[in-house]
Amino acid sequence: MKTALLILSILLVLSASGAASDASRRTLPSGMDNPMIIRFPQLASAAAPPAIEEGLRATYEMITGSPESETGGDIEFVGGDAGAGLVQVTVVAMEAGKAATWTVAFAPDATLGAMKRVNSYGSVTPAGCGEFWCNPQVLQSIPDRADDDLTVTRGTYELNGKTYNVIRLNFQSSQSLSLGMVYDLKSGIMLYHTADYSSSLPTDTGGALTRGQNAILKLVNLRAVDIPWKDGKLPDWARSGAVLSYQGRHSFWLPQLPDVPPTVSALASELKIQAAHSRYAEGRQQTYTEEATQPPYVPMVSGIAQLMGFWVPEEALSLQPGAVDYDADTGMTTSVLESGPEGVVMEETNGVSYRLTATYNAAGKLTETVTESYTGTATGQKDELLLVG
Repeated sequence: MKTALLILSILLVLSASGAASDASRRTLPSGMDNPMIIRFPQLASAAAPPAIEEGLRATYEMITGSPESETGGDIEFVGGDAGAGLVQVTVVAMEAGKAATWTVAFAPDATLGAMKRVNSYGSVTPAGCGEFWCNPQVLQSIPDRADDDLTVTRGTYELNGKTYNVIRLNFQSSQSLSLGMVYDLKSGIMLYHTADYSSSLPTDTGGALTRGQNAILKLVNLRAVDIPWKDGKLPDWARSGAVLSYQGRHSFWLPQLPDVPPTVSALASELKIQAAHSRYAEGRQQTYTEEATQPPYVPMVSGIAQLMGFWVPEEALSLQPGAVDYDADTGMTTSVLESGPEGVVMEETNGVSYRLTATYNAAGKLTETVTESYTGTATGQKDELLLVG
């Protein structure tokens, strides 16, 4: 299960691109770069399908694996890990022919069963071909073909008791990367997706060590997220080049040993806005810990139809305390805890093992976050960050 929790991060690193904004990447729910616009450039200027609107969320069931094998020489073995979880992609803004999305991966706690966040990232794509959709008119015009690097076929696909007319596209790169997508020809929504990556290295014994990462994703739900504000715009402070710096601490403890004090270490985070628009901002976030090796940065997006982003519109200050959205797929409830002219405090929790509290000031800027999570009854962790610049 531990390896499965890392699979999306691994795929993201493998597919990193050199875009001007780190969030301006043509991604898929697996985190891999989407080859559709490269092979079918008409998608870059196509309109979004009618179903694609701000606040739409697609939830995919994800099964992951990390097969590993060694052959040749004196040692031969086959092993690896596997796991399952959910991936949710939310359309957080649409503007000027672009779609901004926020992707979150979840995994169930082995003991408590409740879903917890694993990782998240933002993307900005052409409206005609987003993270989980493509323009259906363009899809319908793609001819069937069978080449070494791309196979296109049509047929039917059954999902959740319903049969769809679909187009299947299978891409094979020269770098041992294989991607498969199944799109509904009527709506343009992606129903099924696979991603497989493998690498092989020689061993000291004269054999070969082969490692892989793979993911299978199947659509389980489409719904409109309840956004507590009707509209709004990006605050004036959220401009290109702005940097939000946070400092705080990471605490770790063992709930079964209440007399043992938590282990506390320094924690910091920096969020840089690389591009600002009317309805969303995009950039990157880097988290710093006391570990010698820092994790890679995360492409960030925060849009008008996003809950728990790094900004909220002015309308959020007048919200009444209470629940604003419940996600049945993950069990997450998003609520307003406090609101007033000085700011608003929001919370996202599964009520069991995960809670994120976010505080915004009167300008709509994220000023404080507290993330608390538990792994069964064995361990507890809390990350506290406060805006310092």
